[in-house]
Amino acid sequence: MMRRAIVVLILSAILAVPAAAQLDPPPKVGDKTATVAAGTRYQGGGLRRFFLGDTYRDLWATPITVPVLNISTYAGGLRPTKMGGGAQTKSVRFLDARGSEYVFRLVDKDNQSVPEGFEGSIIESISRDQVSAHHPGSAMVAAELLDAVDILHVTPRLFVMPDDPLLGEFREEFAGKLGMIEAYPNKPDNAPGFGGAIEVIDTDSLMPLLDRTPAERIDPRAYLTARLMDMLMNDWDRHPGNWKWGRMQAGGAWQPIPRDRDKAMIEYGGMVAVAGKASPKLVRFRETYPKMRGLTWNSLELDRRVLSGLEKPVWDSVAAFLVRRVTDPVIDNALGAMPPEYLKLTPGVAAIVKARRDQIPEQADRFYRYLAGVVDLHATDATDRASITLMDDRFVDVELRSERGTPYFHRRFDALETSEVRLYLHGGDDRATVRGTASPALQVRVIGGNGTNQLTDSSSSAGRSGGVRLYENGTVTGIEYGKDPHVNRRPLVDMWGHMQEPGKDRGGKLSPIVGLSATGDLGVVPRLGINIVKYGFRTWPYASRTALIGEYATGIQAFRVTGLLDRRREGSSLHLTAVARMSEIEIVNFRGLGNDSPDGPLEFFEARQRQWLLHPAMALALGPRSDLFLGPMIQYSSTDSIPDRFISENPPYGFGDFGQAGLRLGLYSDGRNRSRDPTRGLLIDATATLYPALWDVNSTFGVLSATGGLYITLPVPVHPILALRAGAKKVFGDFPFHEAAFIGGRGSVRRLDRERYGGDAALHGTAELQVPVAEFGFLLPLDVGLFGYADAGRVYLDGESPGGWHRGAGVGFWVGVLNPATAISFEFGDQRGRTGVRIRTGLSF
Repeated sequence: MMRRAIVVLILSAILAVPAAAQLDPPPKVGDKTATVAAGTRYQGGGLRRFFLGDTYRDLWATPITVPVLNISTYAGGLRPTKMGGGAQTKSVRFLDARGSEYVFRLVDKDNQSVPEGFEGSIIESISRDQVSAHHPGSAMVAAELLDAVDILHVTPRLFVMPDDPLLGEFREEFAGKLGMIEAYPNKPDNAPGFGGAIEVIDTDSLMPLLDRTPAERIDPRAYLTARLMDMLMNDWDRHPGNWKWGRMQAGGAWQPIPRDRDKAMIEYGGMVAVAGKASPKLVRFRETYPKMRGLTWNSLELDRRVLSGLEKPVWDSVAAFLVRRVTDPVIDNALGAMPPEYLKLTPGVAAIVKARRDQIPEQADRFYRYLAGVVDLHATDATDRASITLMDDRFVDVELRSERGTPYFHRRFDALETSEVRLYLHGGDDRATVRGTASPALQVRVIGGNGTNQLTDSSSSAGRSGGVRLYENGTVTGIEYGKDPHVNRRPLVDMWGHMQEPGKDRGGKLSPIVGLSATGDLGVVPRLGINIVKYGFRTWPYASRTALIGEYATGIQAFRVTGLLDRRREGSSLHLTAVARMSEIEIVNFRGLGNDSPDGPLEFFEARQRQWLLHPAMALALGPRSDLFLGPMIQYSSTDSIPDRFISENPPYGFGDFGQAGLRLGLYSDGRNRSRDPTRGLLIDATATLYPALWDVNSTFGVLSATGGLYITLPVPVHPILALRAGAKKVFGDFPFHEAAFIGGRGSVRRLDRERYGGDAALHGTAELQVPVAEFGFLLPLDVGLFGYADAGRVYLDGESPGGWHRGAGVGFWVGVLNPATAISFEFGDQRGRTGVRIRTGLSF
């Protein structure tokens, strides 16, 4: 208890965050200036800075002198209309006399978004503290830099809001607080629009226009200019909602209007920066750019949509333009837009921006290549004409025209940069023609949509694998899209009878596999591995999965290494799977066969066997986590002959070196609501294996095995979960000892040692009640529960089962973060005549 109290006190000292800064009393209407610190609550001492970084704490705590906003005179007089902002930053919107909009946004943030369930935990405290990673004056710097490169933008100014009766219902919330006021891009009915635009819309309104007709288009060069400037300023939060779009003349292209610059120049530090290795958006503002994944965290789909038509020379041209325009004086002048008190405290910022400016060409090249690997092209719901020309083995030209023949897209793709192009024609009676005599190294997919599509491949590579593939030819109906106007407009896919979003279809991920268990037989067994997933076009839930898992049983000093492979086919439920395993912990005990096999010292009945197994299979996916599979089983085992052991004195069939090969048919059907921590559903795992008289097998034998689990959430308070499991195994013919139907251990009767009883048949069952007890925050949101179980099992040999059912029971508890899936569970039950403790990650099954 004392240690826990000390931990709490230390963390409280590190993370204690007082209320947001507010002048008390607030300035009055008519006051010219006020002196205020943006957020003294972020200053922190050495301990907080050590763990959570220096960030911009000194700037937040430094008093600055800024004007007091007079809403009765600013922009000719403003009238408050409504609250705005998201969950983090509060704002109030205003209208001037002409109908132009303005927004006053607080510099400090009241909330930082955290994953659901982590509210009130140490994670929320850290997240709130990391507001200090935001530069409180960066939005003004961004405006000056964008001005130098001719990007339409808002120009925020720092003010303190006075205690003004004109604020009305917003007076209490905003009086005395530091914020920035800026024009909110719009087009009044009877006045010029923002920046002279004749129309101003948001991204959600723009996307349906782009989808409807090729006459609507975005200026991709201007957008690329804005995005490279985002990266210069380290602003990773450029999601679609942070853009407005202005049309400057009738029929003209939509110009990007970036807004909401609170992430510009963001600088994480301490443990949070270290965590950036796992979460790429936790970027640092240094002289070198962070990884592209972090800088495109919230913008990637929009980047793909807008920039898909730009070839590499355009990127090089834009990068060179920015280097010319963003000169040293421009940078110095931009930094001078922030309060002078801030500039004095950040003398190194100018050098950082200038170094990043010099690297814009290299960053543009990285950005280009990041998007160029797999390119999505989108036609419209009007009648479109597509021409794909296979120039040679390296280059492919793609051109899109409207029904009247006016070209609106053209790009030459290079196989050295691009592996795949996906052209979505969408609605309308579209026509696509493929020409050329080459066999390109890159894959082109032409996907029709609703309407009558004429997709023709007259190239010399027609009918070959790879090259160009045509989808949804002829008259097509029933193509559906999501309810929201997605930036990356991909049709819904039919996944086993359910229309769903297509999910990831490119790239991949690498993730660790970690687990831990502890039992009397094996001791502590850590489990470490790596999981590699790759995604592809119309391959669900992934294109491939490869895993390598290693386990080590400390109690018997033995290993198990397992390799898993799953290769999916495009648009098919058929896929290839493989399991390869070397294990020294499959068989660790052997007491002979029979339901009344002898008792005695465990050491006497130890068995040491090493198994090598290979099981490739063709599988038919019946659902997201359900397969019917068939494939060969190849296994070789070597059992050590250790003196003074039962197995050495009574060597069974299969002892020593033994090879076997056969065929396995299996069904794995997982209908649970989730694979970890299920609360309802049914799981079935059944196999039938036949081993003919090959290799070291004397005569043909077969194995039938089935296990089922049922999970039910009981309709009573706290919603306990009843988990039921039953299993059976039957071996036919003369079989090697390691193929016997065993019971004992976690998979059957937990109080028994592993392989305690073996025969030619076995039955076992388990009932477990899992009762959630409490959820509370102690550093992390903890989930605590109790469970109790009862097991029973028996084996048969030649139809006989003397001794009847072997039973066991136990209780335990779990402690997890958020839910039992992350839990460590402690189980207490009888084992070898005394109370044993078993520890593992997750619950028992």
